[in-house]
Amino acid sequence: MDLNKLLIFARIVEHKSFTKAAQVLGMDKSTISTKLSQLESHLGVRLLNRSTRTITLTESGAKYYEYCKQVVEIAEEADRFSSSLGVEVSGALRISATNTFSQTLIESAIKPFMDTHPKISVELVIENRTTDFYKDNIDVALRLAIGPLQDSSLIAIKIFTGDIGLYCSPSFIKENGIIHNFDQIDHANMLDLNVPGRPKITVSKNGISHTIPNKNNRFKVNDGQVIKEAAIAGIGVCFLPKNSASNAVKNKELVEIFSDWKIEPVSVYAVYASREWMPEKLRVFLKYLKELDQNLLK
Repeated sequence: MDLNKLLIFARIVEHKSFTKAAQVLGMDKSTISTKLSQLESHLGVRLLNRSTRTITLTESGAKYYEYCKQVVEIAEEADRFSSSLGVEVSGALRISATNTFSQTLIESAIKPFMDTHPKISVELVIENRTTDFYKDNIDVALRLAIGPLQDSSLIAIKIFTGDIGLYCSPSFIKENGIIHNFDQIDHANMLDLNVPGRPKITVSKNGISHTIPNKNNRFKVNDGQVIKEAAIAGIGVCFLPKNSASNAVKNKELVEIFSDWKIEPVSVYAVYASREWMPEKLRVFLKYLKELDQNLLK
């Protein structure tokens, strides 16, 4: 396999032009066209639909481009690495995170990391959906989860854990009465953090366990910060990381319910695409995260 042909194909797709790709690569347009034809012949499929004005990917071409893009990125990363041996790590690190704990993340993790590695820039992408690492060019996603993550083609490393609690506002208690038991919780309006793969939460005390049902609640949202604001407003009861709820509890905006019951801690995972060659900027960031205080979210 001539890896140069993969680079040529990738540049044609990126620039949507044989002419521009040839200019970027410093090659003749005819050579570019020949190399692409040879690649298609080797694969036995057409990668591009060509017309006098436009170039579009075929279905096979779109899938093959994702692999070529990875190969080119790894080759470029290796080239940068080889030319910067002994030089401080640099580059742009794209991090996907939810808004639920982004403020804590910035203060306790990202800023110290940037201070330690001044030549690495960070782009924080706030999102709750499932991350498409290749399409969105994401290096690592930081996600909250309760219990183990589901198996996937991605690699997930548990970074740290934090306690969670059950909360409502004083106004909710005033309107609905004090909540004494889980039968009341089952019939109360639980605020629903509506994100993919959300697990059922189990609490326990003295050998007694109770699972909070996922019901069709009246208020749903896909953002943990908004869940907290909804609880403060008296709309219902919700689970929150204790560090996220602490200020609201101090300000008497929220009340913790059943604080003596055990709830499985929430974990923060660093999730990234499996690569044979990991970019140095990502490697040093993952190493940094592993060395963080394990009780960061408590």
